Amino acid sequence: MIAKDRDVSSVNSRLGESSVNDEDVELILVLRGKVRRATGSDRWRIRVAGRHVFTFRSESVVAVTPVARAARRS
Repeated sequence: MIAKDRDVSSVNSRLGESSVNDEDVELILVLRGKVRRATGSDRWRIRVAGRHVFTFRSESVVAVTPVARAARRS
């Protein structure tokens, strides 16, 4: 199932509850993009397709999986 096709109302509801209740939560996110080490830091950066950049520490990573590139059309 592609994320944009999912009904995320239950996720939004749970995140909203956590925010209102000031709860600590653990999130598992899947990000696809190019990864680079952040300059002068122990953090990493990933640029996702929408051009957003996320930074993170390696201890927050659960798994790393290479993604095959789409075949180029001639």
